[in-house]
Amino acid sequence: MRDENKTKEQLTTELMELRQRIAELGKLETDRRQAEEKIEHLNLVLRAIRGVNQLIVKEKDRDTLLQGTCENLIKTRGYYNAWIALLDESGDLVTTAEAGLGKGFLPMVKRLKRGELTDCAQKALKQSDVVVTEDPLSTCADCPLSTMYSGRGATTVRLEHGGRIHGLLAVSIPRDFLSDEEERGLFKEVADDIAFALHGLELEEEQKRAEETLLESEKRFRDLVENSLTGISIIQDNRIAYQNPEQQRLFGPLSEVFKLTSFEGIHPDDVENVKQFFQGIALGRVQNVDTDFRFYPKGKTESGLDMKWVYCRVSLIEYQGKQALLVNMMDVTRAKELEHLVRIQDKMTSLGRVATGIAHEIRNPLSGINIYLNTLEKIYDKGESLEKVKGILAQLQSASNKIESVIRRVMDFSKPTEPKYAMIDINKPIEEAISLSSVMLRKGGVKLEKTLAEDLPPCRADPQLIEEVILNLITNAAEATRNVDGARKIGVTSSMENNRISVRVFDSGPGIPSNIGDKVFDPFYSTKNGGTGIGLSLSHRIITDHGGSLRVGTSRWGGAEFVIEIPIEKPHT
Repeated sequence: MRDENKTKEQLTTELMELRQRIAELGKLETDRRQAEEKIEHLNLVLRAIRGVNQLIVKEKDRDTLLQGTCENLIKTRGYYNAWIALLDESGDLVTTAEAGLGKGFLPMVKRLKRGELTDCAQKALKQSDVVVTEDPLSTCADCPLSTMYSGRGATTVRLEHGGRIHGLLAVSIPRDFLSDEEERGLFKEVADDIAFALHGLELEEEQKRAEETLLESEKRFRDLVENSLTGISIIQDNRIAYQNPEQQRLFGPLSEVFKLTSFEGIHPDDVENVKQFFQGIALGRVQNVDTDFRFYPKGKTESGLDMKWVYCRVSLIEYQGKQALLVNMMDVTRAKELEHLVRIQDKMTSLGRVATGIAHEIRNPLSGINIYLNTLEKIYDKGESLEKVKGILAQLQSASNKIESVIRRVMDFSKPTEPKYAMIDINKPIEEAISLSSVMLRKGGVKLEKTLAEDLPPCRADPQLIEEVILNLITNAAEATRNVDGARKIGVTSSMENNRISVRVFDSGPGIPSNIGDKVFDPFYSTKNGGTGIGLSLSHRIITDHGGSLRVGTSRWGGAEFVIEIPIEKPHT
């Protein structure tokens, strides 16, 4: 009986152990099956990711990429459905793509267009981790897609690369895989790949727009250059890299090889100036240099009719990664011709102002000649000695020389000449201008005080042009003192100041108001009744062409003071 009971107890224990073993085997089978399902699902997801990556590599159209991504994610049944919402930097909807939702996705699109994001979308945009929704049907009542997620879960993640959020990716998956970290890691990986692809497409689009903008800009620039009235060329490695039509019109077709040391066709009087001009830029002393010069176009004869004036600027630039010279040339022949005519007119105006004095200088010797002729006649009638006759003839010769001297000065001053720069003593043209105006000043009761510094260094200038400027300033000063009560005085000085030669012409007149000081050098601006307004403008231009400056101020007598400053050597900057 005891043995039978023991047998029953053993059987019960064995039965319980067997049941436990069966339960453990069942659990192992369930775990195995779930593991297989998980592996199968992960394989499907990996296959989908591989399809997405292949699409990313070959697809360059954004919308096609997004749509293809959604289709790949559900193609292998790794996910039930998938959708992407692309947002701009302001958070506004740009575009959408979906697969597995069909028309049921339209309410979501309308909501996104209004800027209304679901709870899961808002959470995803605020964090980098994947947002998991276990039961969208019960927890996401505001989501228009919740009814399509019955029995499934959802994961949502933002598409981000380099701090830029491009939008959202959402998929529907079996609930059993929602908590799996490997699953979430793969989902995050595919989102990162999509974001990276979008970033790459944006960069390519930006580059494309930049290239289009550059091409458009280059076309506009080329149109401007090709149709410019300024001759433009680029010189690099002693070769003409570019020459626009206007430059070809000016010079004719230039040979491909270009030498800065070649001055063929340059006017002989301008060769030295052009040589210094190019040396300054070739040696790298300056970045930009300007000058004007005369030349004869290629194939033209060296006559005045063929000669051209050009204003030239040369700049050091970088062209296609290498240093080059940008040469701009403007044809100023017509302007120079007009300026020449205006200068002649101004000379005649200046001569007109001193005409009375010139006539007086001629009349006095002529009166003397008449007197000497009458005396000579009387001596002849009386038969006096030849010694007296010789003395009278010497007086006649002296008077004749005075007249010739006056006429020569007038002719030298008035004849049209091209500028001829040379190293001169600035005091000589000043003295000539004073001499030419002396009688006018004396007859007008104007006292001229002259203080010219001795041993001034020579400066590069055209003596006739300097004389023209000084005479113009003196005659202007004389007219300014015409109605002055008290002493009428003009001062002329020369000195050396700050390595520049300074010439001052000042008077005791009423002066020039400060509010019009800058206007007196404007063409055709005059404070005198009947004035042309040309003289001071031309004077200013002449001094500027000498590399100097002409300014106006107030003299120590309260009148106007014009200050000329000329460098010892003309700068090429």
